[in-house]
Amino acid sequence: SDEIIAQTKAQVDSFSCADVIDVPESECEALVALYESANGAGWSSNYNWLVSNTVNNWYGIVVESGHVTTISFIDGNNLVGNIPSELGNLNNLYYFDMRNNQLSGSIPPELGNLSNLQNLDLYDNQLSGSIPPELGNLSNLQHLYLSHNQLSGSIPPELGNLSNLRWLDLYYNQLSGSIPPVLGDLSN
Repeated sequence: SDEIIAQTKAQVDSFSCADVIDVPESECEALVALYESANGAGWSSNYNWLVSNTVNNWYGIVVESGHVTTISFIDGNNLVGNIPSELGNLNNLYYFDMRNNQLSGSIPPELGNLSNLQNLDLYDNQLSGSIPPELGNLSNLQHLYLSHNQLSGSIPPELGNLSNLRWLDLYYNQLSGSIPPVLGDLSN
């Protein structure tokens, strides 16, 4: 609603990542971008977001060794909006779970910068557009869950670079074309 959007904007405008003490300012800014783009004031749980100066106390966030390592909104949190490209700046992120929400728009290609990412779960949202070939850069990725969205186009052959991949879920989308033969080389 317009009220939630206005409340989210007011919270974002009044918060300064310069005051955060447990992660680099750029990582805080990426999380604030998520809060803004996914209408954080309307989340089912937004405990301590843009209130506490320690990001580790924010609902769904885990900080280890001074960096954000986990974003987890398991089984939904009423995120409505887009996934911001700024999340590609969370270089130490290894677990990213936003399943069962109402996220729309495309998957940012910048997520391909998350070289430590092991789990990417965007299952059951309303994401559209194509699967970014940049996801093929995620050499540590073990689980990729993109099913139950509105993704279209072909499966990028770059996903064949994911040598540590154990789970690949792409069903219930609008994908077309043939399955890239290189996916058959994924031995895990």
